[in-house]
Amino acid sequence: MSYVVAAIVDDRVAPGFRLAGVRTIEAGEVDPKEAVRELASDPEVGVIILTEDVAEEAKEVIEEIQEEKLSRGEATPIFVTVPGPEGPKEEVEIEEIVKRAVGVEIDVEKIEGQGRS
Repeated sequence: MSYVVAAIVDDRVAPGFRLAGVRTIEAGEVDPKEAVRELASDPEVGVIILTEDVAEEAKEVIEEIQEEKLSRGEATPIFVTVPGPEGPKEEVEIEEIVKRAVGVEIDVEKIEGQGRS
């Protein structure tokens, strides 16, 4: 099955996502929590991109959805947080990005060690 990428983002970055073919919702026009619920319930949506502000506002809803999907053995949607037009709010390590996106902690050192002979 192929999936659609959707985004709930600031109106200043929305045009760029639209140009890339991403189904885009402008955060200022909707309740971010409701928009997240709506996109997460759409079986065509595989990835939901959120700007940091939107992700923070909808954090509890995102966590509920991830727990519910995980309990049913479903892997989608994957939530990806991107900086807003002002840039990143904080510096985050790749492990934290993966953990936030897929809900699983990884051990990068262990993975890197497996690739060496």
